[in-house]
Amino acid sequence: MVEVDGAILHVCDRCARFGKKVVPSPQPPARRSVPAARGPMFDENLVVTEDYHVLIKRAREALGLTQEELGRKLGEKTSVISKLETGKLKPSIPLARKIEHVLKIKILEEAPE
Repeated sequence: MVEVDGAILHVCDRCARFGKKVVPSPQPPARRSVPAARGPMFDENLVVTEDYHVLIKRAREALGLTQEELGRKLGEKTSVISKLETGKLKPSIPLARKIEHVLKIKILEEAPE
C-alpha cells in the first residue's frame, strides 16, 4: 500500500515509486452504529390497507391535483405516484404517513394478529 497525495492506494511495484510506502494498521476502522428507528413513524403494528391504490387516486383527484403536483408535495417522483396508484408499489410506513397527511386519508391500519 502506498500513500499518494493523501490517498492510501493498492498499486503495482512500478507505480509505488510515485508515493510513500504505508504499513496498514492492524485494526479495522471503528464502525458507527445506526440507531434503530423508533416512534410512530416506524410502528411495527401498522400495515398498509389492501385498497391503498384506489384511495390514493380518488383522494388526489378529489383535491384536483395531478400526479406531478402530488409528487412535489410528497417529495417523490411522478413515476412513484403512478406506481402507487396502479398498485405496483406498496408505500413504506413513513411514505404512507406522508400520503395520509397530504391527502387527508387513512391508508394505515393495525396489523391483524
